[in-house]
Amino acid sequence: MNLEIKYSKHIDLIFHVLAYLKVNNASDCYSEEYIGKIAKTKSNLEYNIIPDMNLLRDYYNDNFDRLVMINFLPFYSNSFEEMKDILINNQRFTHNDKQYFIEPFIKILDNESIFYFKYWDSLHENNKSSHKFTEQSLKNELEKYCCVFDYYNKSALAFLSYSITRNGRGFNGIDGRFSALVPYPENHNSIKSAFFMMLHEYTHQFTDDLLKTNINMRDDSHNVSEKIVIVADYYLIKDIDKTAVSEYFEWLKQFMFNINENFEMTEEEFLSVFSVDDKINEELKFLINKIQEV
Repeated sequence: MNLEIKYSKHIDLIFHVLAYLKVNNASDCYSEEYIGKIAKTKSNLEYNIIPDMNLLRDYYNDNFDRLVMINFLPFYSNSFEEMKDILINNQRFTHNDKQYFIEPFIKILDNESIFYFKYWDSLHENNKSSHKFTEQSLKNELEKYCCVFDYYNKSALAFLSYSITRNGRGFNGIDGRFSALVPYPENHNSIKSAFFMMLHEYTHQFTDDLLKTNINMRDDSHNVSEKIVIVADYYLIKDIDKTAVSEYFEWLKQFMFNINENFEMTEEEFLSVFSVDDKINEELKFLINKIQEV
């Protein structure tokens, strides 16, 4: 299998800006810790993004089902200008969406890019010494799961982001690959966490179909889809790299559900916490077995 790893300044700008926007669902990237870190870097004369983002919060939350696409459309662009064109011309957005959210959002991107692009360049340069080790480590981990990519006859694309504050993003449609964006590992110890997030986002792209419905945040379908992915990855990890199961449980506790760190998660407790419908569970086991037969 082949994994291509990319970095993107203009895509990272999107998630940098979203760190200032409180969202009433699991896509939320709002982070006071991140905002505080950036505040220490900015000068008092630089653009204050906070009041402008606050003005967009209610409209974004009220119209999330359409506007959620700002999390994914940037991946289909190769430059900042192309990304803005895609956002303003997307047919999914209504006239009001463009007037009350997309157009002011793009103005925010323009204003904030003056600071952020210089900041990103500095981050990227400072991390260059770790790029080779990080990228090779992620490729080595993913290679263990080559059966998934062989079964679907797809390669993988991963964007490593310096700005996304929570979870990751998975998306289809780029050259027929499984694609994802995950946080850049801050140190060697966090590489496994980045890998688990990559695997999680890739798995969504072949297990979401089991629900046979349009998955959204307004009903329980998104939560169910998350549990299916978590269980699917458990089955894969248990069969392919059993020594990583305990690390996977620790990652779930810390990064996905903020479970008490003193909670000792056994297999029985895991399957209780992340239980899925019996019929779907049987379909999932059947699918995972077929994948591993490749």
